[in-house]
Amino acid sequence: MYNVYINERLLRFVGVHDPVGGAEMVLKLRGDEPAAHMQVLVDTFEQSVHNESLILQSLHLDKSWKTFTSLYTLMEAAGGLVVNQHQQLLMIYRNGKWDLPKGKIEHGEEPDTAAIREVFEECGVGYLKLQKQVQTTFHTYPFKDHKVLKKTYWFLMSTVDESAPIPQLEEGITEAKWVNRSELKSAMRNSYASIVNLLKEQVLEHEPGLLG
Repeated sequence: MYNVYINERLLRFVGVHDPVGGAEMVLKLRGDEPAAHMQVLVDTFEQSVHNESLILQSLHLDKSWKTFTSLYTLMEAAGGLVVNQHQQLLMIYRNGKWDLPKGKIEHGEEPDTAAIREVFEECGVGYLKLQKQVQTTFHTYPFKDHKVLKKTYWFLMSTVDESAPIPQLEEGITEAKWVNRSELKSAMRNSYASIVNLLKEQVLEHEPGLLG
């Protein structure tokens, strides 16, 4: 299964044995559709004002996913869900939205190394200890004359750093702070759909003890 956020709405690719209950719309794919056909489906969903989600159920999921990704320029990034000793989560405020520290993986860099580097660069938080990789998210956005599919690897981290986070202003980050559970829920009301889903699954539901 693959979840992709397009214009803050969910496009989900699933196999024939995956559940589709509760979906607003489900379309069946053979898996051998040409890229042009896939482009029409994606464009229709992207321009729709009625459907917040769409499931594409394919007989050959990997083939359908490969066709979809061929429509974009792939960009890989990595980021962290960082928890301190006080069971608070590190968040940043960038471009008018609450977000998590993340950034582009450099050439030859491993995702976990990139995640640690980006957390330190964007927030000045050190003494980071990797716990595990928790999820991979996808979202699309336009860039110049093409469209980008951003694949972000997320890692759960802990830290004993007691210093105040320092926002990387040159990257458009105006605030970096530690938040508790109630503050997190408030921040999620002004965040991105992919980040909200990540936080629900990995912090509020999947790991209920993370923030107390």
